[in-house]
Amino acid sequence: MKTPDLEKQLKAFEAVIERSESFFLAGHLNPDGDTLGSMLAIASVLKRLGKKVFLFSQDPAPENLAFLPHLKSVKIARIPKTKFDAAILLECSSPERAGDIGALLKRCVSVVNIDHHRTSQFYGDVNIVEPTASSTAEIVYRLFYNMGVNITKREAICLYTGIVTDTGRFHFPATSPRTLEIASRLLEIGFNFSKINDLLYATRSCLSLKILGRALESLEITGAGKLAVMALRNSDFKDFGASPQHAESVINHGMMVPGVKAAVLLREGTDKVNVTFRSRGNLDVSAVAKALGGGGHMHAAGCRLPEPFEAARVKVLDLLAKMLGKQKKM
Repeated sequence: MKTPDLEKQLKAFEAVIERSESFFLAGHLNPDGDTLGSMLAIASVLKRLGKKVFLFSQDPAPENLAFLPHLKSVKIARIPKTKFDAAILLECSSPERAGDIGALLKRCVSVVNIDHHRTSQFYGDVNIVEPTASSTAEIVYRLFYNMGVNITKREAICLYTGIVTDTGRFHFPATSPRTLEIASRLLEIGFNFSKINDLLYATRSCLSLKILGRALESLEITGAGKLAVMALRNSDFKDFGASPQHAESVINHGMMVPGVKAAVLLREGTDKVNVTFRSRGNLDVSAVAKALGGGGHMHAAGCRLPEPFEAARVKVLDLLAKMLGKQKKM
């Protein structure tokens, strides 16, 4: 499917804002800094425009994002029964990525899809999809710029958090000169970015460190040294009294091993296995995630599988082995 013209879609979104009074905002399952930061920034601007806003997340926010302004306004796993003029889904390549909200979307006059995943399905009435953007927050900043919005300090904190987390502190390949320019403009608004970086990357709870330790104990290097595999079972979380949010960023440690080109973390859930991928170079893990019903970026993707843990593990590793085998032949 051809990607919709971005400028036209941005204008269409402005029209939705003008004609709508009530908004439902949602991000993807297991929300991160980009989906929450983008959601909170848009919600803040909409409220300043006199709009009614309902913020939804199927899963709670990771503990290291507790500093985000107005985070407590996000309703966890509470789907409203009311109608809305518009629904805005952030960083969701498909509606299902936000949770079981299909019935609610049918009660919305307009659906807006704001995403930077190359696997986006363009399911909205308005599809603001820019795969070359570093983050959804970068797209939201562009929207605000086009609208002439004077971004507040709290909104700047939200957008900066979205950008810095989805670029891995400006480390990932999607970081562009435009990304750095936008970050610079946000810093000019004035907030303690050093404190935010410290909270995001230099502060971890004891439970998070224990879960990281358990994941590292499971670490296996396979695929001729190119693939790092980690696993977290329900028993691991039960042992420490931890929750899935304590596994945030665990996947990144698999990529630290010399020679590793891809990493996968399989986390057992109550009814599904959550799978997170990372890669570097020309390894496209979004293709693997998409084949398994998920999505994401070339170097960062994920999916959820209904199979029992061991069956899901075999399924994922078989696909990754084929991907590594194809790369070897190239």
